[in-house]
Amino acid sequence: MSGGINWGLILIVFVLPLMLGTAALLLAKWFRMKWARVAMRIFGSALIITFLAAVVEMGPYFWALHLESKWSPAHPTNRAQLESYLSLYSQREIATPQSLWGHNYQLQAGERMIQYRLLYRAPLDVVYTTNDTIVAIYTSYE
Repeated sequence: MSGGINWGLILIVFVLPLMLGTAALLLAKWFRMKWARVAMRIFGSALIITFLAAVVEMGPYFWALHLESKWSPAHPTNRAQLESYLSLYSQREIATPQSLWGHNYQLQAGERMIQYRLLYRAPLDVVYTTNDTIVAIYTSYE
């Protein structure tokens, strides 16, 4: 990743459906015809559901990009340094074939691959030595 977050995409995917959905639900009461009120409520509800689906599906990716913008310039060299930049994650040790981007990496003696699930969903795979020095980082969420 070479830059920042695409704010236009965030506005279109997250903010626009939320604002339009909320406006449709609030404005529905001003319609005189029952079918128009029902249609506006359905339309508003669909937009709110779209917003919630976007948050569930794309939120972890944008969170991972945000965290990457913090740790990447710092060039962490060990586990403690990397984890100081991470938040809202779970972790587990995985075999390299389970990594989306690091599946071809051959672990050397004493190395292990840890998968961080950023916002509990977006995978970040890191290869560590026995003394927790970083060997490779795979941003599998991209």
